Amino acid sequence: MTYLFRALLLCLPLAPIALECQATRYFVNASATGSATGLTWTDAFTNLQEALGIVIPGDEIWVAAGQYKPTSSTNRSVSFALRNGVNVFGGFAGTETELDERDPTAFPSTLNGDIGEIGLASDNSHSVVTANDISTTIILDGFRILNGNNTNGTQGGGMRVTNALGGEVRVRNCRFIGHQSNNYGGGIYLAAANLVVEGCEFLNNESSNGGAIHNGNNNGGNSNLLLRDCVFKGNMANSGACLNNTSPYNEIVVDRCIFTNNSTTNSVIVIDDFLSGKLMNSAIIGNRVSGSSSEVLRVNTFGNSTSPFDLINCTIAHNRNTSSSPIQAEIIQLEDDHIVVSNCIIFGNTAFAGRQLRNGPIVRYSLVEGGYAGGTNIINTDPLFTAPDPDAPANFDATLFDYTLSASSTAVNNGNNADIPAGSDLDLALVPRIQAGTVDMGCYESDFTTVIRSPDKAPPSWSYDPSQQALILASTTSIGARAVYIHDVHGRLVSTMTVEGSVVRVDIPAGVHFATAQGFSVLKFLVP
Repeated sequence: MTYLFRALLLCLPLAPIALECQATRYFVNASATGSATGLTWTDAFTNLQEALGIVIPGDEIWVAAGQYKPTSSTNRSVSFALRNGVNVFGGFAGTETELDERDPTAFPSTLNGDIGEIGLASDNSHSVVTANDISTTIILDGFRILNGNNTNGTQGGGMRVTNALGGEVRVRNCRFIGHQSNNYGGGIYLAAANLVVEGCEFLNNESSNGGAIHNGNNNGGNSNLLLRDCVFKGNMANSGACLNNTSPYNEIVVDRCIFTNNSTTNSVIVIDDFLSGKLMNSAIIGNRVSGSSSEVLRVNTFGNSTSPFDLINCTIAHNRNTSSSPIQAEIIQLEDDHIVVSNCIIFGNTAFAGRQLRNGPIVRYSLVEGGYAGGTNIINTDPLFTAPDPDAPANFDATLFDYTLSASSTAVNNGNNADIPAGSDLDLALVPRIQAGTVDMGCYESDFTTVIRSPDKAPPSWSYDPSQQALILASTTSIGARAVYIHDVHGRLVSTMTVEGSVVRVDIPAGVHFATAQGFSVLKFLVP
């Protein structure tokens, strides 16, 4: 039954008043052995394309753990084409009846563009996922998206979103891994689109411009881009290893994101030409550039003083320029004097003429190594991070270290509350802002009496022993069964367990984590 014929059947007015279309939930499970109607987990489709080919607006698709490829052929132009009005969710075991029962981490649904010879990138799908001509709000949530290689249109190896200003594409809880694009947008390419990306990771993507994300052609209008709670790691490009654009944004907002261990010739983050923009509550740490005039962050309104841009509560630290030629520019290039920097920490980056930040922008209530001439309430001291990388090489993974502030840091309670945007009430670790009366500088907030505690401040009944890879509950008596939740520094749930004894063994990745359990204070600990 064709898409159009089914839509006509379901919406055909059989009486003087037209009937409402009946929404359907379709199930996809690569391991299903039933009748393949797609209407139950038992009878699920085994191929996502089958579901995408039959849905109409209002339907939704649930996809169980497994590997799904855009085509069983070697036709590189075939992609998973998202449909108007249809939400697609992954991360199911294949038994769930409610959306909140799924666990994308434990049950990964993988969209893989490696359709030809396994491991050979040159015959991979050009774009694994596309969302074109979208006029409604749609959601893609809970997928690993791998191995796109766009050598055709050269735009968007992982995902291509175009002509979507009449609606909005929301991408949540997805991981874009190992994508390539010759020219633009290794991970995602957008053009004339409203795009919201939340809780996603961009790992090891590559392109000439915009290794992770690129905003390009604006035929039909300028894009709007919101990035929130995302991690950018290991991406590469000639320009804009993480972000780049050759067409203006209407608005760009980056909130609570981590940019680390990315490398590029010219720039890591480029935000050029927009009507308004914000970069806030984010960490830009451990990245590498290699050109004599390269920057880790460049923002340029092209002289338009009516285009505001605010850099608020960000930590920009330990980024390196490894050029073999003499350094000729600051590693942070904010090109317009009306750009505002507030409540930020800028420390340990490669300097030019003693400066890490270009002279000109309005800088206030910030810790800036080397100071900032003409700034307001500028601190020039070591921020005393809790456990930073002691070597801070040319590029490294900052998520394996602890860039929160120690209790004696001068950046604690020294920011300006008035500069926090309305609605920006959480820090990078999803901890409430403005504790102890005054906001901290940098991307993390703490007052050392609530929520986040440095390891030496943790209560005696609650600690982590790296030699045992275990949480230690000091009480020798039974505490009764209770749930322990472990989140990473970005606020994502890493592990859940029920415990009764005093030693809780945990098998989790290296990095900073937070453990919570009823009756215990929140414990921050580092897994080496």
